[in-house]
Amino acid sequence: MSLGNHAKQFAVSVFMFLFICVLSAGAQTGIGLLSGSVVDSQGGALQGAKVEVNPGAASTLSDAQGQFTLNGLTAGDHDVTVSYAGFAPFTKKVTVVSGQVVRLAASLTVASNKQDVQVYAGREGGEIESINRTFNADNIINVLPADVIKSLPNANVADALGRLASVTLERDEGEGKYVQVRGTEPRLTNVTIDGVNIASAETVRQIKLDIIPADLVESVQINKTLEASMPGDGIGGSVDLRTKSAGDRPTVALESTGGYTPIIGGRTAYQFDGTLGKRFLEGNKLGLLFGGSYDWNGRGINDVEPAPVLLGGYDQRDYQYYRSRTGYAGTVDYRFNETSSIYLKGLYSLFHNFGNRWDYNVATTYTADGQPDGTGTTTFGAEIRRPVQDLGSLQLGGRHVIRRSLLSWDVESSVGRTRDRGYSDATFAPGADSVLNGGIQFSLDHSNPLTPKLVAPSDVNIFDPTQYYYAGQRVDHYYNPEVDLGFGADLATNYTFFGHASSFEFGGRFRNVHKFANEDVTYTVPVAAANDPSLQMTNFLNGFKDPNYYGGTYQFGPAVDYQKVQAYNATSPQMPDPNNPSIQTNNFNLIEKVSAGYLMDTVTLNKFRIIVGLRFENTSDTDKGNVTPDSPPVARSGSYLDVLPSGSVRYSLTPLSGIRLVYGRGVSRPNFSDLVSFASISPGGVRTTSSVGNPALKPEHADNVDLLYERSLNPIGLLQAGVYYKHLSDPIIPLQTTLADGTIQTQPQNAGSAYVYGFEISFQQHFTYLPGLLNGTGLSANYGYSASQVTFPGLLYPNGSPTGISRTDKPDLLRQSPNTWNISPTYDKRNLSVRLGLSYNAANIFSYQYSDSNAGPIVFTQKKPNDTNTGYLASGGGIKGPNGDTYLYGHLQVDLQGSYRLPKGFTAVAYALNLNNEVFGFYNGSTVNPIQREFYKQTFGGGLRWSPSRER
Repeated sequence: MSLGNHAKQFAVSVFMFLFICVLSAGAQTGIGLLSGSVVDSQGGALQGAKVEVNPGAASTLSDAQGQFTLNGLTAGDHDVTVSYAGFAPFTKKVTVVSGQVVRLAASLTVASNKQDVQVYAGREGGEIESINRTFNADNIINVLPADVIKSLPNANVADALGRLASVTLERDEGEGKYVQVRGTEPRLTNVTIDGVNIASAETVRQIKLDIIPADLVESVQINKTLEASMPGDGIGGSVDLRTKSAGDRPTVALESTGGYTPIIGGRTAYQFDGTLGKRFLEGNKLGLLFGGSYDWNGRGINDVEPAPVLLGGYDQRDYQYYRSRTGYAGTVDYRFNETSSIYLKGLYSLFHNFGNRWDYNVATTYTADGQPDGTGTTTFGAEIRRPVQDLGSLQLGGRHVIRRSLLSWDVESSVGRTRDRGYSDATFAPGADSVLNGGIQFSLDHSNPLTPKLVAPSDVNIFDPTQYYYAGQRVDHYYNPEVDLGFGADLATNYTFFGHASSFEFGGRFRNVHKFANEDVTYTVPVAAANDPSLQMTNFLNGFKDPNYYGGTYQFGPAVDYQKVQAYNATSPQMPDPNNPSIQTNNFNLIEKVSAGYLMDTVTLNKFRIIVGLRFENTSDTDKGNVTPDSPPVARSGSYLDVLPSGSVRYSLTPLSGIRLVYGRGVSRPNFSDLVSFASISPGGVRTTSSVGNPALKPEHADNVDLLYERSLNPIGLLQAGVYYKHLSDPIIPLQTTLADGTIQTQPQNAGSAYVYGFEISFQQHFTYLPGLLNGTGLSANYGYSASQVTFPGLLYPNGSPTGISRTDKPDLLRQSPNTWNISPTYDKRNLSVRLGLSYNAANIFSYQYSDSNAGPIVFTQKKPNDTNTGYLASGGGIKGPNGDTYLYGHLQVDLQGSYRLPKGFTAVAYALNLNNEVFGFYNGSTVNPIQREFYKQTFGGGLRWSPSRER
């Protein structure tokens, strides 16, 4: 009998056993239910309040609407205590009657009459909510409520998450894109909406969070440890986006802001968002809430990509973006009674990442002693970017109390897509008789390694548009959707274990993923002769100028209007490019089915709270993909079963402090495009890259251990400090090889093993006990340290044969930043609220490229000779040389935002983003070998918010 059949028989047996246990528990008599709400003195809901019932120490937390339910209580008198940091405890004696519901409304007051009640509105209230949810949670989490997210100029959800302990970002065009947790790459961090996985808009597993506006969510929670009830694919962490629901008080919130960036002649940005919500019918049974957000950002970028210069040259690039995000979110929920409710939640976001790019490509080879050899060339490129990405999710679910048990269920669907119907670039090459066509005697200015220059002779103008002629166009049509369908249910039953409150929970989930990608790339060249006057660049110019390009360090020449290129191609004959045949590539079709089930038990034994669980996940894949461009698709299929145990113990040293020990095993499946038979080619100005899939990839697993100390600080604060260790088996790493034609090809492979460990500490405190004006100060700060190591396999060609290239060192894992920290001083006094944000992460490896063959000093070796160029390029240099691994620069960003509450619910807001004009880019080996450095300048803005429901 196969392992799969054994697993199915085991699952059926366990289910029947649990079903009998639940029926037995439900048959018991003499039990009742406690339901209620927790609010502040103004009626505002308090989320994360701990509600404890004695005797027995049964407890639960209030939800986003301040509601709570405790079922399975024995009939009789009970003492109820509601605690919430910053507020005085609420206590009351209640009598539970068998078969009935007892309703309790807990209204909490501030802990000290010396504190201003308004300290609990806005960001300050959000920080207190975060403290309570973090301290009272069963696993190790970080929480960002909406008011905290909006207290700094966070354009999207990723930007906000980058301010948490041991969290770094992969950025794109000045914004956060992917989240990286605890020294792991983005693929190892899972993203859910209300606890359920969502579709990816790309061919990778991780969710591109710059698609989602920050204003659409009620809160964002990072789970840094795993529980059996959670999806197992969160080795680094799991990001849960919590959507908004209508509370018992009406919700009205509107906002409008605008900003300006002094780059490439000045670029603007603006944003509008709003939320309306209210409950209707007797007893507030029906809740309706709808929110929307729109933002437009005319971002400009100055970029130099040196490649690095000793490997051939560099690109000078100017970008002019007009990015827009439109998002909607809504919730309908209905409370049948105190014990039963249903909901329908939806979220949709549309991202137009549109922009123009212009670039001058400067290249040369060198003599054997490392000097430019007189064969320098330049070309000009123009590009239009028109990718459209969207994410959507729809979830129907319910919660129903059945005597001692709570049944939760949901059915959901999500979609993620990338569409690009005409991502196009045009090339302008120098004329055949131009000195720019392989005859420039550059001199190398390496006096500042961060800004290397190939300096043309004074009588050579590489920016002269009369020297360039239109040479052809590449047009990329791409469509990559993912549609997910799923459903799940779980049943939690409360019971007593020798007089101690306990619960047993089991459940299951099924998810069907359908992902495919279709791409065709068309290359055309004009029929007209190469130096035909109609092709001269002067016929295509626009009025774009950038006289202060790169702060004056480099010069930037005239640019092309791409609409004129398109108009020329529409009216003049074109033919296929004989040097770049049009291809169909990047194509695959994959269906993945994940069936999961879990068991979990929780017991409170005096000062100990113990949780143990076991999760099963069975994954089956079928796919077809192009192994080589334009080739017939290759089919494959496979399946595997993962058994994922977890457990945690929390010991309460005092009511305000405790220690947690947590273990969890996680899994990370290969990226869709890595797993399938897949190939793509990306031509570049200085070098060409390609990627191929690896159907033989195995999933990556990790054993994770955490130890954490935490203390709730008086009057309002939290201190946490802990260590973690992750042992990775079969880690997936992308390995690079250089093909015979110079193309740099990347293919993922499983390495033998790896580990990452670290330490993190976070501190948050409102200093309300200080005298006078100082009692408005506060501080949120965190620091994370991590270290890692991976053992490399031998490098293989795509056909599986060894390349003979290897590396014997054991480098850090990709994206593992050894030091991260955030410092955020705050000041809140009466109507004024100010927050400064400093966020830093150290340099980390973006991609591997070093091999033992590049050990030793830099030497200039001959390129593959051709008819026109027999020059030399640099090789060697060691692990810190130009052939070393590719690193992301360290990143320090300084942001500032202030608000002032005005009458009638209005708030004035002013902000400054990227005050230090931080660089984004990459380098090889060490910072003296830059391959990309781009700048965005500062953005200054302001606006108004209106929320009459928050008028206190």
